[in-house]
Amino acid sequence: MKVRELLGQEIDIDVYDNVCDDIGIAFCGPMEVTPEGEKEWADVLDYDFTLSKYGEFIVAIVNVDFPDWEHRIDRAKQFFWSIAGYCSCDDYDRWFKEVD
Repeated sequence: MKVRELLGQEIDIDVYDNVCDDIGIAFCGPMEVTPEGEKEWADVLDYDFTLSKYGEFIVAIVNVDFPDWEHRIDRAKQFFWSIAGYCSCDDYDRWFKEVD
């Protein structure tokens, strides 16, 4: 599955990556990206992810295991932290839309 598919799900889940578990943030869906958010985060929205059992929890593992994994992990981390509200209000309103 792609990250963009995760966004539409009604799910509360922790998000990590498959290299060094550096993302470490919760995602509470469903959420949408705005047209401007689509432009800003197009690369991350097309990253693959899997749902994985971690102890008694299910977590989303974003696949960043490519030659440029450091850049990909940084982008994924910025995206998931931003969608969780850890960005300026202006950026949040420009990039994301909560689903009613």
